[in-house]
Order: sequence, then C-alpha cells, then structure tokens
Amino acid sequence: MAPDRLSELPDCLLQGILSPLGARQVLRTAALSRRWRHVWRGVLCLSLDIDQREFQAADAEAATTDGNRRRNKSVVLEEWARFDDFADGILRLDLDRRDGRGGLPLDLDSLRLHVVDDQQASRRRRPRYITWLAWVHGCLDRYRPAALEIVSDFDITVDLRLMGLRSDLSRLKTVRLTGIIHSGGLGDSVCPQLEHLEFTGCAIGFQEAVTSPTLKRLVMDRTWRRGDMKQDSPVLIDAPALTSLRLLLHFNAIWAFQTPSLVEASVRSTRGAWVSRADEYQLLCSLYNVTRLELSGFLALEKIRTSPGHQDLPTFDNLTTLLLDECDLTGEVYNMLELFLNNAPNLEELTLQNCKLPQDWTESKKMCLNLKFREINCHKEGDLPQVDH
Repeated sequence: MAPDRLSELPDCLLQGILSPLGARQVLRTAALSRRWRHVWRGVLCLSLDIDQREFQAADAEAATTDGNRRRNKSVVLEEWARFDDFADGILRLDLDRRDGRGGLPLDLDSLRLHVVDDQQASRRRRPRYITWLAWVHGCLDRYRPAALEIVSDFDITVDLRLMGLRSDLSRLKTVRLTGIIHSGGLGDSVCPQLEHLEFTGCAIGFQEAVTSPTLKRLVMDRTWRRGDMKQDSPVLIDAPALTSLRLLLHFNAIWAFQTPSLVEASVRSTRGAWVSRADEYQLLCSLYNVTRLELSGFLALEKIRTSPGHQDLPTFDNLTTLLLDECDLTGEVYNMLELFLNNAPNLEELTLQNCKLPQDWTESKKMCLNLKFREINCHKEGDLPQVDH
C-alpha cells in the first residue's frame, strides 16, 4: 500500500485544501483515516457549503417518469429527506471553536446554500420549504457567517429583516442571492457591516428606501419587481461609500441611486420590451461622478432622451475610461459619443465595440481625439464593419 503522504501535511494546509468542497464531501473525508477525523471540523468552521444537488439520485434516468422527463415524486421526496437529515445533523454538530471557548457562537467565514426544486412541485411541497427556511434561520443564529450565499431554483422568499429579528447578522459583509424573492432587510439596521451585495435573477418585494453607509460593491443582474407590488417610484439605494456598480437591465428600472463615491459602473441594457428608455437616460445622468464607465446595448441618445424636459447630459469631470459596446452612436441633435467627448474633459481611454457610428464619422474626427488610447471596432450606418486602432 502506498504511504499516506497527504495526511502528513499540517492541519491548516489540509483544511485549506478541503475548504472548496461541499459540506457533505468534507464530512466523508473522516473515513480516510483516524488522522482526518478532526480535520473536517476545522474546515466547516471556515466555510459551510450545503448543496441539495449532492443528494440527487445518481441514476438520472431512473429518477424520471416516462414521457415528460419530470422527476419521479417518490425519488424527489427521498432526496429531500436525505438533504433535510443532513442539514439537521450539521446544526447538531459540536464544531470546534477557533477561540477555544466552548459554548460561544461559531463565527463562520461563509455559509453557502443551494436548493433545487422539481418542476411544478413547489406548491405540493411548500411545507418542506418552510422547514428549510427555519433551518436557514438556525444556521444564521448559530454560525453568524461573514458571507451568505443562497442559490435557489424556485421562488423562495428571503427576508433579512425577519432573519435579523431572530439572528445576529452584524458580521455579514457579503450577501449573494440568486433566484429568490427578496422582501427587504438590506439597511444598516439589519446588516451594519454589509460591503458586497449581489442579486441575480431575483424578484424584489419591498419598496422602502435602503440606506447602507458601508456598502462598497453592488451587482443587480436581471432583477424585477414582484407581481403584487405597486409600480410606484423606484426604490432608493442610498450608499455613500459605494465604489462599484454593475447593472444588467432586463425590466423597467426599479432602483434609484445616491452614490457620491462611485468610481466604476457597468450598465448593460438587454433591449427587452420591459426596459424604459427614460429610465436609461436618468440612470446615465446619475453616473456623472465615475472614473470608469462601461455601457452596453444603449439606443441612440435621441431615442432615450424622450422628454424635452429631461436634463442635458451632465459633465463627467472624473471620467478617464469609457467603453461603449453595441451602442447606437448616431443622432442628428444628440449624439452620445460626441456629447461624452465634449463633457468628459479628462477622458484618456476610449473603446468602441460593435457600435453604430454616424455617417459623418471621418478619419479626421477620429484622429483629433486627444486620447492616450483608443480602440474602434464599429461600422457606420449601412456600411460593412471596419476596424481601426
């Protein structure tokens, strides 16, 4: 038998090797040797990753019914039972406290949860999801994570305010939510140390303003307002320390921002039927203080500046880097590119990718740009694409 060289490594190194694994895989390492029986506890003290997909049947074909490929109900229930038992067992574990003071709450670095759902089964199994949410509350209460990530394949509701009434969320610095309905609780009263927030494919179910003096990075990827919410004014995000903003617009804008410290912003419009042109223009005007700006999929400025009462494009005094991708830069009165060049006196780098240029865009105009770097990969109206550097 080959020597067990891996077990000769120090605990701290072994725990670092195991930390990317899911909690179920980490627990299985206890069967490798007696030497490993305590190593996994230290790993779970750092990062706890519970993934329901690990409990799905190994034979995917056996887990489907004939004809419509939906999961067999008995198999789904068995998978859920295994997942539920494992999750409850995690809460009962007597994990090592890194500070050596038994009985104190365990301060976890990160808690990651991934829950899946069978097609059209959520209503029948809703009580199990309520139990799952209670389990999440238990994890937050006991482990007090600094980072929380929840990925859901069904419309489960997450309300950090309710969690905050029961659990201590004061250590949360990073929150990533995917595929959930969020009902509120982003403010400093619930998460006083929140620095990094991401929404991906989420429905928003609250209307009150969000104030977070600590938030530094915000990602909003395809968020929309929940169907039963009134289509009133956008939700205000007041984040005076925010430096990075990334938005992917798929529906009408539901956010308004007060971000005086913003440094970089990336905004992509999918040009769907649910994106308001006026919202695009107002958002563009609110980004006047950034130093780096990336815009993708924007229509010509004349088309999004639809109201005569709209303000003119502000001066971007801090802007040094501008990237326009798949944007319409044509327009007889309001040309987005020329307005940016005129209103960004400190612009140093300009990149145009797959944009539509006006017919009078000439080589002399391109050469007169006082820039340190420019890359142009665009085409004029009606012309074949051209590449210039």
